[in-house]
Amino acid sequence: MAKPDYIKAHEFSSNHRSQVASSERCGCFHCLSVFQPTEIREWIKEPQGGETAICPKCGIDSIIGSNSGFPITKQFLSAMSDYWFSSGQQEASTEVEGVRSEWDR
Repeated sequence: MAKPDYIKAHEFSSNHRSQVASSERCGCFHCLSVFQPTEIREWIKEPQGGETAICPKCGIDSIIGSNSGFPITKQFLSAMSDYWFSSGQQEASTEVEGVRSEWDR
């Protein structure tokens, strides 16, 4: 069974400086803010050599850019947040079942 988009998008949330910098807009799936990449002021240097954006609104490293190919909307970011920040990822998968089918077509 294929992973839902809100799970697949997570691979674009780290080691992504060039992808984020070249995006039209970015979103944080922790605080659900949507903003321009020029608003990002802080980056984490990753051990493997890349850099990961820190959200300029909440300070968490949960950013994806529009060049990831995924929608930067409150609804999509909320589905990611429900999955990645809930008390149990298994529960969140069930909670966002309706959202999953919309993006996985």
